[in-house]
Amino acid sequence: MRLIYLALGWAGGILLAANTTNRPIMVWVGLVLVALLLAWFTRRDDELFPFKVMLIGFTLGGLRFAFVPVSSDVAQYNNLGGLTIEGVVVAEPDARDDRLELRVEAESVTRIGQTIPTSGLVLIQAPPTANVHYGDRIMATGLLVVPGEGDTFSYADFLGRNGVFSLMRDTAVEVISTGHGDAWYSALLDLKARAAESIARALPEPNAALLTGILLGNDRGLSPDVANAFSRVGASHIIAISGFNMAILSGTIMGLLERIRIRGRWAALIGITVIGLYTILVGANAAVVRSALMSSMLVIGALIRRKTYVPASIGFVALVLSALNPTILWDVGFQLSLFATLGLALFATPLSKWFNWMLLHVLPHRVANLVGSFLNDALVVSVAAQILTLPLIVLYFGRLSVVVLLVNLLIIPAQTLLLILGLAATLLALIVPGLAQLLYWLDMLLLSYTLGVVRLFAGLPFADVEFHVDARLITLFFVVVMGGALMQATQPTWAVRLGRFIRRRAVIAAVSFAGVGLAALLVAVALSRPDGQLHVWLLDVGHSNAVLVQTPGGAHMLVDGGRFPSRLLTALGDRLPFNKREIDVLVITQPDEFDYGALSAVLERYSVGVVLTNGHPNLNPVYEALQSRLSAYPQVTVRAGYNLEFGDGTRLEVLHPQSEPTLDDPLNDQSLVLRLIYGESSFLLTGDLSQEGQMALLEGGQWPLASVLQLPEHGRVRSLSEAFLQAAQPQVAVVQADRANRFGDPDADTLRLLGDVPVFRTDQSGTIHLYTDGQSLWVVGMS
Repeated sequence: MRLIYLALGWAGGILLAANTTNRPIMVWVGLVLVALLLAWFTRRDDELFPFKVMLIGFTLGGLRFAFVPVSSDVAQYNNLGGLTIEGVVVAEPDARDDRLELRVEAESVTRIGQTIPTSGLVLIQAPPTANVHYGDRIMATGLLVVPGEGDTFSYADFLGRNGVFSLMRDTAVEVISTGHGDAWYSALLDLKARAAESIARALPEPNAALLTGILLGNDRGLSPDVANAFSRVGASHIIAISGFNMAILSGTIMGLLERIRIRGRWAALIGITVIGLYTILVGANAAVVRSALMSSMLVIGALIRRKTYVPASIGFVALVLSALNPTILWDVGFQLSLFATLGLALFATPLSKWFNWMLLHVLPHRVANLVGSFLNDALVVSVAAQILTLPLIVLYFGRLSVVVLLVNLLIIPAQTLLLILGLAATLLALIVPGLAQLLYWLDMLLLSYTLGVVRLFAGLPFADVEFHVDARLITLFFVVVMGGALMQATQPTWAVRLGRFIRRRAVIAAVSFAGVGLAALLVAVALSRPDGQLHVWLLDVGHSNAVLVQTPGGAHMLVDGGRFPSRLLTALGDRLPFNKREIDVLVITQPDEFDYGALSAVLERYSVGVVLTNGHPNLNPVYEALQSRLSAYPQVTVRAGYNLEFGDGTRLEVLHPQSEPTLDDPLNDQSLVLRLIYGESSFLLTGDLSQEGQMALLEGGQWPLASVLQLPEHGRVRSLSEAFLQAAQPQVAVVQADRANRFGDPDADTLRLLGDVPVFRTDQSGTIHLYTDGQSLWVVGMS
């Protein structure tokens, strides 16, 4: 159990360190020393032992994360124009339909005729016809940029977890020399490539692509419609080498060995050998190795038969892997591997017993044994693994398959034989191709069966449904499950007494728990009440405009919203009271889809008190659809001179446009400009107002004086008029920009115009939170 406590504390320290604005190494060193001293002075107190171990793990985890790099040397050349990088391909090239992705360790950069030594990983996207292999030294020429961020997926974070902070697209690649990689790994990749070629020659599509995905973990050859079918029915784990797939493989193998009376050490040896051979065949990359390690722990745990061995071993593997790379905790594949294995460890045996008991009560004894022997392994292994992985799938992908259990029940019994036949045929193809073809044809029957079942159920209109769950509820679910597992394994005295009390005094316990829940709810309501200050959040939603306002009296105004629904909804959910489902004022500054694209999703969750627009006509079908949804609410077309009083001392003033926009007017010339005033503090929200619009505002007699200035057009080159800046006289400037934008926003010359005015940027600080009591102003970066 020590390993479990240590691993839990370690993970908690990493998570806390990841959510701090900086990474003070010496602070974490001090905390480690304090934890060690505390453990020493309380060494005789055995009851505090779990907490001491967790505390030490917590501080060590935070210290380890403090050393995680946030950039690389080569990243200093991002967004600086064209250049040439020389380096070595250090990973298996990833062939896509439209490109070849190469992970390159950069050695030098040539820019403006000057070659400079450098270091760091770069993801290079070369043409799909490029003949580049692992270990090749190459020269790549193109634009080096920061990886981008989408709505529900951050490519920058994904690559950053693997030490990649630079991306080069549409690259011209030249191979300089070969053979610079590890010879052992190169041989494994060659074996994998030969296996893939054998499968492609022996089977038609989509059978060949499916077997390549199942056997080798490479699903790139699957057509989008087939891949989508597997996703809809919840069977994607079949075509990806993840912990889910490996866990099902190991569990099914051990079940089959049990059926043929091979038990104990021989069963464990055979199971681990199969997992090891499979790992080597598919290339032994990091994801496959960690899945194999966790599945092997499951096999050994079944041999030792100690309740705490498997959880402790899983904790140990997680500890080692996250010590090597702490950001692995955010890797979806790692999470699925971890919880699939844990699900099998916790639930496979109880589910198997319950399933057999149920069959014996509804079927004759012989029939029950026959049905149990056929379905038990497939059903129990699938359900046990999915108990802890389904919540993750719902969280990350926002969809839930309603046929997942039925489809897995139908296809999983075929997967072991399918895998064994495919593996045997592929190995035999290297020696006797003719005999291997016969095995491939036999395997094609199982592949066709799998495809047929998946396609049949994927064609049902109700195969999957959109399903969104608050991440906090998912976290609570795992806390309860893992906490319960710990209590079951350790049987602490206080937990045993609490269980006895609940069983003996069920009514009193129920009332007590209800009272605690009600008290927590009342506290949550009290904390969500307005605090008498004006809050303004410039939301981090990419290269778009999105501003949320909470007035001192608790009214909420949303100005635009960007184009990413999930990011906007999350930002609103984090800041609006949990029991509020109305946005009092919705402002659309202009009909630019980059600024309003996410609002349709908002209207599915929230009602609106009033909508303010500039009345700019627009024939974009997406905007017309949004206007149709907004027709259910009061709408006001506003121009310069319009004021809105909130009744708590907050006033909204419209400074632009000066006249009614026409269809031919450029969008940015007529964008709404808002000034929000509370006491002596004011916020000038300019959105995408162009220089022409700024001059029209000044010529119209408006005076844009403000404490805080939102830089127009994301601070783009020549986006800020000096006359407009002089009239505004801001004390603070803020800019919403995507760190991966290709425009170079905010422009250095634009920022120089501000002089000594402090600038806060969402591309550096995440969401920017400004709040005021009408006298003083505070600014907080949220990342």
